Amino acid sequence: MWWRSQLISMTNHLWTVPRIRPNLLRSQVPTIMNAMFFKPLNAPALLIAVLLITSSDIHAESDSDVPGIELQTCELLVPGTPLSTVGECGWLEVAENPEEPDGRQIRVRVARIPARGRVAEPDPLIFFAGGPGQSATESWPIVAGALRKVNENRDILLVDQRGTGQSNPLKCPQIELDEALALDWDELGRSTQQCLDSLDGDPRYYTTTIAMHDIDAAREALGYETVNLYGGSYGTRAAQVYLRLYPERVRSVVLDGVVPQTLALGTEHAKKLDQAIYRVLAACDEDVLCGESFPDTTGKLIGLIRDLDQNPVDVTVQHPTTGEPFDLTFNREVLSTSLRFLTYSADTQAMLPLLIHEAATEQRFDRLASQMLIAATGLQQSISQGMEMSVMCSEDYPLYPPEPEPNEYLLGDIMEKAVGIQCGIWPRGPVPDNFHEPVGGDVPVLLLSGELDPVTPPEYADQVAVHFTSSRHLVAPGQGHIATTRGCMGKIVSEFVIEGSADDLETDCMSNLQPTPFFISLTGPTP
Repeated sequence: MWWRSQLISMTNHLWTVPRIRPNLLRSQVPTIMNAMFFKPLNAPALLIAVLLITSSDIHAESDSDVPGIELQTCELLVPGTPLSTVGECGWLEVAENPEEPDGRQIRVRVARIPARGRVAEPDPLIFFAGGPGQSATESWPIVAGALRKVNENRDILLVDQRGTGQSNPLKCPQIELDEALALDWDELGRSTQQCLDSLDGDPRYYTTTIAMHDIDAAREALGYETVNLYGGSYGTRAAQVYLRLYPERVRSVVLDGVVPQTLALGTEHAKKLDQAIYRVLAACDEDVLCGESFPDTTGKLIGLIRDLDQNPVDVTVQHPTTGEPFDLTFNREVLSTSLRFLTYSADTQAMLPLLIHEAATEQRFDRLASQMLIAATGLQQSISQGMEMSVMCSEDYPLYPPEPEPNEYLLGDIMEKAVGIQCGIWPRGPVPDNFHEPVGGDVPVLLLSGELDPVTPPEYADQVAVHFTSSRHLVAPGQGHIATTRGCMGKIVSEFVIEGSADDLETDCMSNLQPTPFFISLTGPTP
């Protein structure tokens, strides 16, 4: 149970969900695993987590020195995928506790992707990964293609936020799948304590604010005077905190999948997930072919929730790593986790009516269960769960209501229960008094949202945009979480960074964006 509960929380902020080709749908769709930024579930899941793993160094002859950091050629990898980027990597030593500069030191991983053109602008783009718990060096290759034009004449600066990637990662011990699924809520506290005891570091000093001082130290060590910021999902919080701390250093800001500073992560996940799912199902009803093939999918989902609450179903699926048959109990928790993963991307949203109809009318839960297991396994391996809990328990949990209010949402109060147990154990670090106050200013800001984002919907970006005198909010039609990689959105982001202004952006191409056609069968949408 600890592992599955983590998953629910985990889906707090996922990074980009890769696109899948419709004709590749099988009983297991590995799609979601590569894409998320989110939060943990509870005792039965992974512990507050997100995606992406480690970059491996490949030393080359063309090594370079910069003030304070020795850089060597390296390859940045997205584990489990063919995606990679060549860059220059090095280390920055910082005090774990900023109040004790002569105390314990930790190494922070720094990477630079040099500008590819003959002329390089002096202000690089700093990339903030999602999560909390995701690695910048492992996430960048996912968006590198979309932002290739930015890298033409600007360096890309990647810093694994302390506690992630190779920056003294706070990773919890992995739990075998069968053992994890056998746990229950009563075991969550024990599992959380075991994770805490296993860490090489003091979790109190892995908060967003402290980490942003590391980022600026890397900027200074590399000799940059001003920078441009790009943050996705939780990375938008990091970017806003950096901007508040160092406004004079920032030339422009891009926020994709925006998290308002006023928001306590996790408190609205259930509400926003339902909002996205039922909008997708309503769109199916309005689509002639989807509506005829899968009538009243909303009613079927409501019935599924009710039935699984009362009568969980035993299903057998393939183990995501061994391929062997694997038994699990499919209950409301597994249903909500599975649907949550599927709702992050427009490509997987297109499967929802089919899979819900199949489960409700044929009692076929294996494909939904496979989604949860595949995503969970990848996330468990790639997310720094300890760092995620350090951020959430210090920055968000103090704003949680003492008792979760009863609700009828798909997720129910799973997030609140999980976070309450975990943060009752996890040490809390220092957080500035003004941390949850809005960030604003006159720096140019481009905000992006997916129309059907289940975790950072467009209204969040609207709440942030009003505090900037020079901001523009673009909503990608029919898209889910993280818009930059969709259609022409990367081109628009690149133009904004290059010009340092949103005033004259060419956005007509956004009219070509639309939801992925609904899957009518396992072979994909009807041509």
